[in-house]
Amino acid sequence: MASENIPYLSSHRDIQHRGTEHLAINNNFLRRSLALLALKTTARFYDQMGSCVPISKKKLIKMGPFVHLTEAATMKFVTEHTSIPVPKVFCSFVHKNIAYLVMERYQGDELPTAWKKLSERSRHKVFDQLKRMLQELRALKPPHSTKVQSSVGGSLRDSRLPRSCPRFGPFDTIQEFHLWLRDGLQPSQIKGRDNDPDWQEIQDMATEQDGPWPPPVFTHGDLNPFNILLRGDQVVGLIDWEMSGWYPNYWEYTSEWLTSEHTRTEWRDSIHWFLDPFPRELKMEATRQKWWGE
Repeated sequence: MASENIPYLSSHRDIQHRGTEHLAINNNFLRRSLALLALKTTARFYDQMGSCVPISKKKLIKMGPFVHLTEAATMKFVTEHTSIPVPKVFCSFVHKNIAYLVMERYQGDELPTAWKKLSERSRHKVFDQLKRMLQELRALKPPHSTKVQSSVGGSLRDSRLPRSCPRFGPFDTIQEFHLWLRDGLQPSQIKGRDNDPDWQEIQDMATEQDGPWPPPVFTHGDLNPFNILLRGDQVVGLIDWEMSGWYPNYWEYTSEWLTSEHTRTEWRDSIHWFLDPFPRELKMEATRQKWWGE
């Protein structure tokens, strides 16, 4: 299996920050102290938003058991290599086995809130902006032509994958990633199922997964409408980069399409405006999620 993998156990949470000190940003005693103090003082004046705790009108701290320094490093990477609007990271550090990311608090409306106010023309303007941003991400050159890994070459996070506890990988090849996704199943080792239509479906999926693949592309990984911030019809921020990394070229499309299938039908039906469709891979992933999904 791939290099640097850690056993996929719940105890992984206790060791997920091991060896990540070099990923911290502007990590010094003063900045750490001010961040921890703000959580006890100014944060009381704001409502917590999931793992994000506002500490002023312009800053928030993302923290929690599943937050990782990789996310801050990813935002820094995207800022340095693209023109995509991403929150600035002021500092990041680990304290008592919890990661803290102090970052810019973007002022804007989540896309579902803004969507109701937009004309059809403005909505397509938003799609055009998203398409250009994703083209920038796809134009980035992977550091390795086969590896599925984070922006810094390490482990990944995807809360939709049952075996992400809380992180997984990296993988030396896309085929190894696919093998992990199906829990190591090798259809050729299973006999006597030739007349089972469900088994044929799984065999077809595995054949597709094991085939040749183009190099991985940089992927946001969680491009749901709540992670897209607007002011008017201008996209002013893409947030929540914790699931990002170098993935197979279909991963952005299939993850968003399948995640939205039952909860955000209108959004699912709109993603073709800014994401290239992968119908064959979508069928492959639908089978994978049916048998190994959430």
